[in-house]
Amino acid sequence: MKIFTQSEEIIYKLRELYEKYGYRRFKMSKFEEYAFYMEYRKFLTTQNIISFNDLDGSLLALKPDITLSIAKNAKEGENTKVYYNENVYRVSHNIHEYKEIPQMGVEYIGDVDIYAECELLRLAHDSVEEIAKTAFAKDGEYTYSLDISHMGFISALLSHYGVSDSARADVLESLGKKDGEGVYAACMADGVSAEGAEKIAALAAFHGSYKELCTLSVSEETENIIKELEIVTNMLGDCNVKIDFSIVNDMSYYNGIVFQGFVQGIPRNVLSGGRYGNLLTKMGKNMSACGFALYLDLIDLYRESEEHFDADIVVLYEDATTFEKIDAIEKAANFYRENGFRVVVAKKGSVLPKAKKIIEFDGEKEVLV
Repeated sequence: MKIFTQSEEIIYKLRELYEKYGYRRFKMSKFEEYAFYMEYRKFLTTQNIISFNDLDGSLLALKPDITLSIAKNAKEGENTKVYYNENVYRVSHNIHEYKEIPQMGVEYIGDVDIYAECELLRLAHDSVEEIAKTAFAKDGEYTYSLDISHMGFISALLSHYGVSDSARADVLESLGKKDGEGVYAACMADGVSAEGAEKIAALAAFHGSYKELCTLSVSEETENIIKELEIVTNMLGDCNVKIDFSIVNDMSYYNGIVFQGFVQGIPRNVLSGGRYGNLLTKMGKNMSACGFALYLDLIDLYRESEEHFDADIVVLYEDATTFEKIDAIEKAANFYRENGFRVVVAKKGSVLPKAKKIIEFDGEKEVLV
């Protein structure tokens, strides 16, 4: 008899892995002071926060993020090495509804040197491999990867060739889409030289090793970053790791190496992380940090089953007689499509396709049925 679900089995194995490396579990309550999240709002992935009044009249909030609380409790002069397995509360895009999302992650805050960075990347790699092996293996075979980028390298190139702050958003957006032509066009429109535009655009198609980065190096700073990537990739050895500069996390948050993990069977990244320091600086702490988060809700949604599914999600509606109602239904369905799900919209009472999840949409919110 199987006692654990596959997600629970993965969590158990990952907890064992992290504790072997000396990480302790971080536990927090569901609540933080609302003012705390407001003070560090720019470091949150969501700007919608559930707030309520405590019995003493103080304003509290359901946690939309774990890293902020870990950073808040980190003490200077100490290395904080923790992992967490918590639920966060965030609003769904395009839909007026909050979701409780399970999340697991690891944080190293303190004196984060190149060794600590390599350790985090090793844990990230092994975490992704564990997910692939436990939940998505077929006949013992599974495919996964850990893709690495470096915000410092990208930033150094943009600064060297004089890309303005106003143009950087367009450049990064095209880079994230692996759209070299879009990167080149944005650079040229900003007055960057053709040579500079070509070098920056080359990042969009880069899939080589740290050695091949030498052709894109422009300064002592980029040379040092290449040396960093050399150490990291050599330390990871024969792990399934590649350099991919289409990973462009928020520059106001991340200032060094960044990475994402992918598993065949899930159409989006199941892990995201990187090195950051601006948050600690904002808190008045002379420390650096590196960490990652795992999106556990994707595992059960995409886990292979013996049953064939015609769709991942069916969105049910009862009434679509006005433009507003039709538009609301379409936005709800497109939110999931844009996140890689196969979505069928169907009217109540019709013959439904086989689906992993059925959601009833009443025009304002979703209800899982």
